[in-house]
Amino acid sequence: MIQIEARHLIHCDEDTFWALFFSPEVNEQIYRDVLKFPSFEVLEQREDERTMVRKASVQPRIHALPGAIQSMLGPNFGYIEDSVFDKTTRRWSFTMAPSLLGDRLRNAGALRVEPSGPGQVTRVASATIEVRIFGFGKMLEGMMEKEMRAGWDDSAAFLNRWIAEHPAPAAAS
Repeated sequence: MIQIEARHLIHCDEDTFWALFFSPEVNEQIYRDVLKFPSFEVLEQREDERTMVRKASVQPRIHALPGAIQSMLGPNFGYIEDSVFDKTTRRWSFTMAPSLLGDRLRNAGALRVEPSGPGQVTRVASATIEVRIFGFGKMLEGMMEKEMRAGWDDSAAFLNRWIAEHPAPAAAS
């Protein structure tokens, strides 16, 4: 089992960050164009005064994995992401339930932001990855870590480009 964390400076305030994070348009571009996932579909999203709950069906790209692991997972490998945004703590937590080997693969984590000066926040993403497959566990954990870190890096760069290309309207005086 490994635990990872990544920090990225995002050039917006906290409210703007969370609005972008939950924007269907931004999510579609991140998963389709940036992460190159074959499929990302929100199955359910509901909200009350304390939380926002989202369930998504996700098919990540797996072509970068060694052939033996691709064969084990098959061409339709995916996962269900269950996530909850706590409006009080402003923390998003997730668990990923894989379509195969659910008793042997575990991936869960959280995301939050910290103020980092005027008009910027630091996005702090963390995850626990555990693979219990004899002979492949450590290698697959390392590959999952590499993919998650690359995805976090790429999504942060995308968010900063998006923010630069879509400036917020000036407040009326």
